[in-house]
Amino acid sequence: IKTYSIYRIQGKESKNNKKTIIIPSKNEEGNLEHLITRIPKKEKYEIIIPCAISEDNTVDVAEKISKSENYFQVQTFIQSGKGKANAVWEAIEKSNGDVIAILDADMSVDPETIEDFFEIIDNNNADFVNGTRLIYPMEKGSMRYINHLGNRIFQFFVGGIVKYPLTDSLCGTKVFRKELYKNLVWWQGKLRFKDPFGDFDLIFSAAFTGQKIIEFPIHYRARIYGVTQISRFKDGYKLIRYLINSFFVFRTTSKM
Repeated sequence: IKTYSIYRIQGKESKNNKKTIIIPSKNEEGNLEHLITRIPKKEKYEIIIPCAISEDNTVDVAEKISKSENYFQVQTFIQSGKGKANAVWEAIEKSNGDVIAILDADMSVDPETIEDFFEIIDNNNADFVNGTRLIYPMEKGSMRYINHLGNRIFQFFVGGIVKYPLTDSLCGTKVFRKELYKNLVWWQGKLRFKDPFGDFDLIFSAAFTGQKIIEFPIHYRARIYGVTQISRFKDGYKLIRYLINSFFVFRTTSKM
């Protein structure tokens, strides 16, 4: 049995990081324009809106934003596959930023807080910032009881596997250095099952490759427009299979 220690250089602040915000969107017509107006205009972020085929005018609204927005650089595209994870991975491949943020289109997380996530990376205090919804009281109607319970159970097992006391592994708001993506692709190649949302892929690949992870608490809001895109039982089953697979992979060593 061998024990390894991983050291990292504590560098100086880096305010020159190019930043990309990815906003996966499906049936979010009523949220997108308002969300964009609430993103702080202190830096000229690159914003990418990958769209799934929707039942409303999400695609048209996203294209309108990409043409009319004159402060941020906005691009949009229709994802080639299905699911949030597919949308995020395709957007990362199109991105030009050094730091990537994932921000849900439903505005359940205040867009203004994205600055705080980026600041942690800029100050070199972490390589990966995971949002957590389970610290502050939630807004009424923002999360069903069974979802809340499921999140608590998942974070318990995820924290045990990665040996980090995570409080919310499924929060959609995550910010990380783009260089993590190559580690993520390597990690995905070790698994038999896919993560439908991408949250576990990101956390496990960051933890497995020694990235410094910090959690940042956010206030979780109720949706104003639309309904959740998550199927509690179907997607929950997929996540359970993924966790079991990850447990065994995480306990083995392999040359990257």
